[in-house]
Amino acid sequence: MRNTLLLWAAVAAASIGVTATDVVVQRDKPEQHPANPAPATTPESETPRKSPIESSTPTGNPAFAKNQSCAECHKKEFDKWLGSDHERAMQHASPGTVLGNFNEAEFAHFGVTSRFFRKDDRFYVRTEGPDGKMADFEIKYTFGVDPLQQYMVEFPGGRVQCLTIAWDTDRNRWFSLYPDEIIPHDDPLHWTRRLQNWNFMCADCHSTNLRQGYDFPADTFNTTWSEINVSCQACHGPGQAHLDWARTKR
Repeated sequence: MRNTLLLWAAVAAASIGVTATDVVVQRDKPEQHPANPAPATTPESETPRKSPIESSTPTGNPAFAKNQSCAECHKKEFDKWLGSDHERAMQHASPGTVLGNFNEAEFAHFGVTSRFFRKDDRFYVRTEGPDGKMADFEIKYTFGVDPLQQYMVEFPGGRVQCLTIAWDTDRNRWFSLYPDEIIPHDDPLHWTRRLQNWNFMCADCHSTNLRQGYDFPADTFNTTWSEINVSCQACHGPGQAHLDWARTKR
């Protein structure tokens, strides 16, 4: 599992101009990590950082149409897409999209007991952070639906990190993606580190018209997309020109 993930990390890194040696961090050498994320209880008076979702329309690429526009002529196909795994490949975390048990559920793994809980319509996990200390993190996005659902947290520098505790949608239970391994907080496979980073490890296949927006000197991301999920245009290509043509032929 570890060797396979490191190999994929090297391949993914090539797409943003990072060499394999940049990605494969020695386990016994702590990785340089960005500052800790803001506490989950950030005062409302502070202006929150704009999330990738809220700034997700790529500039200079107008060829992608709004996904809903496909239904104008292809309603039968669009209706079949609704509710599919593709439509739910990535979603905002909400009561309608989160499948896991966040009713004060706990999961213990090699001495770390994580707690999943809610505050109104927002979802949180209390687990080990990048400094090895327990902290609360707000779940911002869901990832997939079957046979498991993962959960993602926003970090500084535009990073989105994937928890390595996932929800088994078949057995209705929490489980670790690394059941037989101890993953310390300074390990590159820890959920807060590079090898669990959504921006360059996962994002391309789960969203449409994704641009990683990696700034190498600053080591930050400004990741954007046209649609958060796998929409019609993820496979069929940019649809604005086709849409304009179809509207003139009616």
